[in-house]
Amino acid sequence: MSEALEKRLFLALMVFSVAVRLAFYFEIKGTDLAAVPLLDSQTYHEWAARLVAGDWGWHETYWMGPLYPHLLAVVYVIFGVGSQAALVIQLGLSLVNVFLLRRFALGALAGAPRAREIALLSAALFGLYGAPVFYAGNLLMATLVTTMMLVVALQSVRAAESPALKTWFVLGVLTGLAGLARGNMLLLLPLLPVLLFKASPNSPRTLMARTKLAAAMFLGGALLLAPVTLRNLIVADDFVLLTSNGGVNLLIGQQAAYKGIFAPVMDEAQAEFDPSMEPTLERELGRDLKGSEVSRILTHKAWDEFRTNAGAMPLHYVRKAYRFWNGYELPQIVSYDYYHREFKSLWVLVLPFFILSGLGLAGLWLLPTRARWILLILIGGYFLSLLPFFPTSRYRQPIAPLLAVSTAAWLLAVAQQARRNKLWLVAGVVLTLALLPRWAALGQPEVLWQVHLHEASRASKLDNLELTLIKGRMAETVRPGLADTPYHLSLYLEDLGEHEQAVAALRLAAKRAPDNRLVPYRIGRNFEESGDARQAVAAYEQAAALDPEWSYPWLRGGLVLNGEGRKDEALRAMQQAYALAPGNQRIRSNLASLYAETGDLAKAHRLLTSLTRDYPLYVNGWFNQALVEYSSGRVAEARASLAAAAALRGLSEQERSQIEQLRQVLDSHGP
Repeated sequence: MSEALEKRLFLALMVFSVAVRLAFYFEIKGTDLAAVPLLDSQTYHEWAARLVAGDWGWHETYWMGPLYPHLLAVVYVIFGVGSQAALVIQLGLSLVNVFLLRRFALGALAGAPRAREIALLSAALFGLYGAPVFYAGNLLMATLVTTMMLVVALQSVRAAESPALKTWFVLGVLTGLAGLARGNMLLLLPLLPVLLFKASPNSPRTLMARTKLAAAMFLGGALLLAPVTLRNLIVADDFVLLTSNGGVNLLIGQQAAYKGIFAPVMDEAQAEFDPSMEPTLERELGRDLKGSEVSRILTHKAWDEFRTNAGAMPLHYVRKAYRFWNGYELPQIVSYDYYHREFKSLWVLVLPFFILSGLGLAGLWLLPTRARWILLILIGGYFLSLLPFFPTSRYRQPIAPLLAVSTAAWLLAVAQQARRNKLWLVAGVVLTLALLPRWAALGQPEVLWQVHLHEASRASKLDNLELTLIKGRMAETVRPGLADTPYHLSLYLEDLGEHEQAVAALRLAAKRAPDNRLVPYRIGRNFEESGDARQAVAAYEQAAALDPEWSYPWLRGGLVLNGEGRKDEALRAMQQAYALAPGNQRIRSNLASLYAETGDLAKAHRLLTSLTRDYPLYVNGWFNQALVEYSSGRVAEARASLAAAAALRGLSEQERSQIEQLRQVLDSHGP
């Protein structure tokens, strides 16, 4: 194929890709899917919004890769918080990825036969794979990480061609930058020096010279990590290189009962959403924990889980590996398979992942040495970096363009000389059949159930009661009889302030799951919010009866009773909550307040001094301690406690106002 023809065909591909993305954007922009981010998308949006508002996350280490939320914050500064400009930019970036893929293929295959044909076909294959376009239309980092993978791949070609300190330093910088988006990308740093031995004909002969190049690469990566590590030291007073979510993700990855799918690692009946498990561990241990401590504790739990179920782990890891390579697009966060049918613009993107994975794995061995080793390191390293965790669905997107290169090599090799490449023909066909999506797919009713509930959640966030109820009924239709359906619907109705309907939904959930302690607890929360103290207390008593070791019903019941002026009953309920969960800072703080309100200032002060010792970052503890000390006539001590509260970073305006009001009261007593 001539260079001119190849360029014209690639231009036609880019025009087609632009048209698809424009059509997709105009389809998605008016939908609730684009208007209301959920789950991880909601986390990124809220994080970016807080950054725009000047909240840098005081006292907390980075828990997730910071690059994407910070870039999203930049978009929000320019276009406004919540602007869909982010989706436009991501769709544009997904188009750039097609261009970068061609550039990479041309560089990696330079001098090889049919390099231009393989590069063009690679771009076409990736351009026909719809998942990257779909994920670009959501607030998810898959598009950005794919771009970073391609940029690292391009620089890997340059570093292999010209093994100089500069090229390897830049390779380290780019890999470090990719790691700021998703930390597992950093595993590529110790693997990339293999190129000096396997894929770089101009590599220095001596081990010392090669070591210097590898050191330059590590230095580049370290320079990108240093600002994040420094930020964690300054903002959180904690030495964490990048993020503190490694422990919880590792623990999730060892749950063999879930067969390689994302698994919850906390009691499903938690009253509060706790993805980091930091509040849970703090309640268990009764003190503030730094992010590094949380990660370390959960890493030990993950190792204990692995050892306890060692016999099940080989099959578990095989399943996880299979899910990574399998063609099924697991509906985690959003269902690509469902929305691929809903958005007509995606219908023309017909290539499934199992073609890229099956033919791509076989085609690796048909590539020239340099291209093969670059792809092996990037694809293999990325796969291994995810395997201990949960390597599913959108997490595998960054290697899709790289697999397109080896898929193109397989297709052209087999088309040109099928007999000569008979072994690779058979290998490609067998792998492709083995990775057919139906063998790992969830049942269609389960997928639709998830989709309808997510749509109900989005409708509730848009204050659309009618649509919330419609989507809830649709979820019930596809999987009738589940307790989870009315339970989740009740949460959305509660958000809408429709407490009567929420209670009705919870009553249905209770009939279907009479032993679920969280159902009466949520009934109590609804009655509490609607002002019916009697029924709220009764519901909390029912929740406590279902689980006598659970502190939350006693805490909430105590708060309701206190609000009704029933101090003695409130005190008994809070004492019971404290007996069950002495490490819970909210319970300790509220119990101390009740001691103070019932005249036992000495007990209140003892409890608060232990609370501020164990939780020095808990502003309510210091504030309540100052109040008790003031009530006891210890004004100087009250001033010291209030100063400790005021010195905490990241206080809200309301907290600052309360502190200032108490300071004025204390100042009225003179020096």
